[in-house]
Amino acid sequence: MLKTKNNLTNLCFSALVLIFVTLLSISCDSIVEVTDPDIVTPESLDNEAGLQTLRAGSLGDLAVAMSGSAAGHGATTGLIVMSGLMADEYDYSGTFPTRREADTRNLQDINFDMNRIYGNLHLARSGAETTIDLLANFGGDPEIESEMQSIVGFSYILFAETFCGGISFSKAPADGGDLIFGEPLSKQEMFTTAIDWFDQAMTNASGNDKLANVARVGKARALLGLGQIDDAANEVATVPTEFVYNIEHSDNSRRQENGIYIMTTVRRQFSIADGKGGNGLMYRSAMDLRVPWDGGTEFGQDDITLYYNQLKFNSSSAPVALASGIEARLIEAEAAANADDAGTVQDIHNGLRATMGLSDLDLTGISGDDLLLAHFAERAFWLFSTAHRQGDLRRLVDVHGMPASEVFPWGDYFKGGQYSANLKFPVPQSESNNPNYVGCLD
Repeated sequence: MLKTKNNLTNLCFSALVLIFVTLLSISCDSIVEVTDPDIVTPESLDNEAGLQTLRAGSLGDLAVAMSGSAAGHGATTGLIVMSGLMADEYDYSGTFPTRREADTRNLQDINFDMNRIYGNLHLARSGAETTIDLLANFGGDPEIESEMQSIVGFSYILFAETFCGGISFSKAPADGGDLIFGEPLSKQEMFTTAIDWFDQAMTNASGNDKLANVARVGKARALLGLGQIDDAANEVATVPTEFVYNIEHSDNSRRQENGIYIMTTVRRQFSIADGKGGNGLMYRSAMDLRVPWDGGTEFGQDDITLYYNQLKFNSSSAPVALASGIEARLIEAEAAANADDAGTVQDIHNGLRATMGLSDLDLTGISGDDLLLAHFAERAFWLFSTAHRQGDLRRLVDVHGMPASEVFPWGDYFKGGQYSANLKFPVPQSESNNPNYVGCLD
């Protein structure tokens, strides 16, 4: 045993000597010369294959900004659930104070969740713009350009619908030059800029009906925000009802997973609301096939709020519709409701309801604000948890002239305190790095 121990000692000593001599034979420069392990380097993006990488990156950033993901500490929250808290779709059944701020609409400009959503939405826009700029080096690709132009357009819409005016849209030049700081835009300017991007997208989508329809629905959504409701309806007249363009999710990585599913079904932090703040719709009590749910037998993550789970997105790979033919019909129905044409509103909604076997609506004798509210209720069930509801409620106030206290959750908050009269997310304090920063314009 002693002999074996001595042999092992000698062997270890010899190995150490060999390693030391080897290191001495390597120059100092060669020690630090390592192979770059990055899969994607700046140089690798400046080619046609790299453009597909940039396109995928932009779409991925949009998915995280909208739906969130399973990545990050306790997962990443997306705009869909946070705007659902600001509106009447979800109650907060967790303990994070930043998310409770959204539930009460009493937000600080240092809110971490909103700052991250703000950044991811800008990343999606910036990545799409860079892809468009680099395409010029390779003779262009109209279909990629069209898709990316629509992604830029939707980023402007989402900022306009959910944030206050004062958002700046800075630009990172594709050639690696200095950042060009953007000027703060009003809500109207954001909608108008979105329309410009969608017009470009439609021009480049020539021959590709799907991409053209994405742009048409996006442009119509911006026109609604500007109060140009008849123009919005005309824009989507040719979009087929069965059309859909999805934000895709996947089980390939935690970042690609559907954060709505993760934050609701898995983590029980966002519970389907029912009559939230007195004015909210009865999403659970309606027992509507468009808003499937289960639960009510256990508490949420906070251990005090009875939890009701959404089943619309029933897996971590479930897609989320960004634009659809159903939304096109709903835009036409809003124009009819605005014109006090109850018969047309009823026909459009009953045509859609028939596709799911739902019973007919009877809107006989309903007019004015009541007709608009009936339409917006139907729209809310069709577009539940897709980042439409906060913008829709703001449009009822800003475009249709209804009091915020009659459409938003109002009064006493179920965990104590009251709902704020604020209807929008603030410009994050992080934007103050921009010398043009002014905070909220409105």
